Amino acid sequence: MGGGDLNLKKSWHPATLKNQERVWKEERKHSEEQRKIEQMKKELMEERQLQELQRLQEEVGQKQRSDRLDWMYAAPNTGGPKAGSDEMEEYLLGKKNVDSLIRDKNSRETVASSADERFAISNANANNERDIQAKIREDPLLMIKRREQASLRAIMDNPLAVKELKKSRKEKKSKKDKKDKKDTKDKIAKHERTSDRVSKRGSSREQDRERERERGRERDSERRHHRHRHHSDRRSSRDYRR
Repeated sequence: MGGGDLNLKKSWHPATLKNQERVWKEERKHSEEQRKIEQMKKELMEERQLQELQRLQEEVGQKQRSDRLDWMYAAPNTGGPKAGSDEMEEYLLGKKNVDSLIRDKNSRETVASSADERFAISNANANNERDIQAKIREDPLLMIKRREQASLRAIMDNPLAVKELKKSRKEKKSKKDKKDKKDTKDKIAKHERTSDRVSKRGSSREQDRERERERGRERDSERRHHRHRHHSDRRSSRDYRR
């Protein structure tokens, strides 16, 4: 009287399918969380690289990036308030010419505009890189491919799904083999029936020929017998007349 392992009937036993499925779901959830954490780390690293690039651009002499709104209330003089007041004082005292003042102002504006252009170009390149990365991440074909890979990975990571898939493949293969064997047997049986039919037709024709030859021999025998009897009758009539 054996009922197998009774522990398998317990709800806490790890070998039951329900507990295995629960463990698999927890492992899958943990792997998804790890994947999200890695994605966040990657995005954070990209942000840090972008900040480092901006910092290097600032160090090479380009315009300083300011996160505050002080630039909205700053004077248009790029040399600062002290430089502007000194130049105006020299102009009022007659120490400096108006033309030189205009030339200095134009040169400072040119340098500032070139620095702004360089910063804008570098910032545009950085934005373009981020846009390209965003477009790559949001590509529908790439997203579909990733979903397919994720679903395939989920199936391969699930032992129950892999077992069911192997079982279904074996069943399909066995059904296909049985169908091929049946088709082969049907073809062989059909060929044998055709051969038997042909052989029977040939034998029946041969029998018909044999019967026809037998009839011909019988007719020839009857003719010979009739001729012999006719000759005998003629001889007997001659002898009687004599």
